[in-house]
Amino acid sequence: MKKLITILTLFTATSIFATDRFVDPNLSAGNGTTLFTTISSAVNAAVNGDRIIIASTTYNEPALTISKSLQIMPQTPETTINFNANIIISGFAGMKLEITGFNLGIYSFSSNPITSGSYTNRAKVSIIQCNSSIIDVNNNYYESNIILNQVTSYIAFRFGNIISNTTANIYLLDESQENIISSDKNLISNNQVTYMIGVFNNDYKLIIANNLLKDISIVRWNANTNVINKISNNNFTDNSFINFSSANVPNYNIIFTSNKFNSSFSAYNFNPSCGNYYGVSSYNSDPNNGGLFLEPYKYGSWFPNWLLGWTNNPPNPPTNYGCSSYNGASTNSFPNPTISGFFEWSYNGIDINCPIPVAGQPLALTKIIGPSNEIDGGKPSHDYYDIDLTINDRGRNGGPFSLLNYNPTSNTNNSKAFIFDLDMPADLFPGQNIDIKAKGYHKN
Repeated sequence: MKKLITILTLFTATSIFATDRFVDPNLSAGNGTTLFTTISSAVNAAVNGDRIIIASTTYNEPALTISKSLQIMPQTPETTINFNANIIISGFAGMKLEITGFNLGIYSFSSNPITSGSYTNRAKVSIIQCNSSIIDVNNNYYESNIILNQVTSYIAFRFGNIISNTTANIYLLDESQENIISSDKNLISNNQVTYMIGVFNNDYKLIIANNLLKDISIVRWNANTNVINKISNNNFTDNSFINFSSANVPNYNIIFTSNKFNSSFSAYNFNPSCGNYYGVSSYNSDPNNGGLFLEPYKYGSWFPNWLLGWTNNPPNPPTNYGCSSYNGASTNSFPNPTISGFFEWSYNGIDINCPIPVAGQPLALTKIIGPSNEIDGGKPSHDYYDIDLTINDRGRNGGPFSLLNYNPTSNTNNSKAFIFDLDMPADLFPGQNIDIKAKGYHKN
């Protein structure tokens, strides 16, 4: 007899609220408890668990700092709150904050460091259907759920889920943890990224799936031998580049599969003259010495400027940095065959020139070009099947994170529930316990 174990995380759903507090600048006056004329006064009066329901108009207020568990939303669903200031999130252990429907224009969302945080009781911050110049939650102890936003410059985070956004760049940056073995993961899925997804994080396993993007840079990742990092079913635009570390890497455990390329691509790598696996080296490390190769991104962390510091498209890596490159004719140096683990390049419809391990070298390299067609042209393993249980279609419409699931052609029941991560076994066996985990949200 099979046992069905289901864990559903709905991070924005709350059934009981302490108080609903309404904001409308057209009121003659507020009452200080349930009616307010400014958003900041409502936030100041609120307590953990309250909803702040806001008339959809324009608010010219000072920067807003939020340090409470709140649900902040438009009074009329699917409308916009124009807020002409920055929003700063001051998190704490166990915080649950949802912000929906804000248009900050040229202003941004950012976060303050958490001094007494917990990785097991994170501040859960959900920013949904908002517009801003930047969303930056680059601090430890936050879980960022950034969904369906329009972001001009970049989204930066350290742990969480970045789903169905439109932005120029996405940066996954490092926490102080090291190579965690966990069912948790960092998920970057179904985004439209004009330029780059950059990863400098070795905490949890990584899935980058079904995005439309140009460039990808994986500088640091969870290299635990029991972890698999997947880059699958993405669409790469013209003249894209791909970068992985090749020097001082502890282990390769990466599957790069079922992606679609519009045209040829270039592959770049980090070698010893390019800085080490951790992105830090003594080579031109002083940002005052030109500040070109390495620069402090934030809070003392160092990142390669030409990979993770650009908000516009970098044309090519600078030639004077000693970075080797591959442009179709020569061989790039990742994966490095002298490093243990596995690197799979499969069913991408295009080959990659790279070193082939020889006898005695520890790397297990798998290269399968796969068919040129997209339909049923992706990785045929069951855990990569399309949502209709057919063989993976290469590109954004294929695989378990299919664009067709995130943006269905019809929604007859007008449901507000949105499941963005469904984790369940691809194969079932007699007597097996079926463990299904789902992450999503429900807009009330």
